[in-house]
Amino acid sequence: MSKNLVARCLLCGKTYDVKEDHKDFKKMLEQNKELPTFVCDLCNYRVRHESEDKNKPQKPM
Repeated sequence: MSKNLVARCLLCGKTYDVKEDHKDFKKMLEQNKELPTFVCDLCNYRVRHESEDKNKPQKPM
């Protein structure tokens, strides 16, 4: 039986049911909070995309 944990995303604030095979599951268990926090995959990809766009050279007008 796999363990599930309810956690909240730090950036978007949505609550997710996180399964035991998630990469941050151990970190969330170590947090002694009623509702642990993490960064969801959607926000993680969004931040990565925005930072890659910032590093690209701007096109001349």
